[in-house]
Amino acid sequence: MEISFKKYLLSAAIGFGIGGAIWGGILYSWIPVEYPIDITGAFICIFGGIGLSIFSKDIKKILKVSGLGVLGYLIGFVFAFLGIYHLPIWWMRVFSLFIPAQLPENIINFIDFLGLNPALPIGTYWLNFSLVGIFIGLFFAISLKTKIWPVIWRGGIGFGLGSLIGPVLGNLIGNLFGLLVINYLLTFSLIGAIFGIFLAWGIYKSQKANIKN
Repeated sequence: MEISFKKYLLSAAIGFGIGGAIWGGILYSWIPVEYPIDITGAFICIFGGIGLSIFSKDIKKILKVSGLGVLGYLIGFVFAFLGIYHLPIWWMRVFSLFIPAQLPENIINFIDFLGLNPALPIGTYWLNFSLVGIFIGLFFAISLKTKIWPVIWRGGIGFGLGSLIGPVLGNLIGNLFGLLVINYLLTFSLIGAIFGIFLAWGIYKSQKANIKN
């Protein structure tokens, strides 16, 4: 059965979004926490793998896709952790070329929106997220037997972009309810959903290209 592009994107967004919500809920229960990319982030690949392969209706394939996705996350997690002290420094050096030494208050407020209270920076680690996203994309591409490059570059951009958009929207919406747990759940579910959409985009297009060839 052929699945439409929109349906595939939706399935991936829901799967990765659920995994992200679980990830965010665990981090909230561990407050205070200072680094967002930890072992519990593997939940996005468990549920995301289901979202990417559920239409196959093949349990073995679903388990394989989720399992390899988790392996990709763990490898990326290790490399990102090794770069924890370096990647944010590069980020700041790049942006220091374009921003003044004295930041306006509105810019400072925006930077605060890239993290979650009490002291969990997220957007600061967008390079770390991107690195992890590349490894996850690689292993999902392998598990689904599709072209690697279209998936890994979308994985890197999707996870990095999600780490910037997720906390902003998560804080904006979550603050309306006055419950910090909602900020965490929304932020990480959005990060997961955005990431899932980018991965599904690459996988779907690659598989379509393979069929035509």
